[in-house]
Amino acid sequence: MIGAIGQALETGEKVDLGNDPELDDAKWFSFDEVREALKNGTSAVGGPPAPDYKEGNLRLPPRTAIANQLITALVEGFATEAKL
Repeated sequence: MIGAIGQALETGEKVDLGNDPELDDAKWFSFDEVREALKNGTSAVGGPPAPDYKEGNLRLPPRTAIANQLITALVEGFATEAKL
């Protein structure tokens, strides 16, 4: 399995989700929301979150998942603003 990080520009092209209905519920999260989820909202599949997790907050896969590693890389500054 591989992971990739992509960047979107505000002035970039419109993303058409017409062929990907599984993304109908996709939404944006602030870096603060993601940092909170990395701290308190990760757990093993089916496992409980950290004791400080607030119900309704973002939940993320465990640290061993590639998705978690990609998210962690982003909030730690791996991706920077694109230079045009």
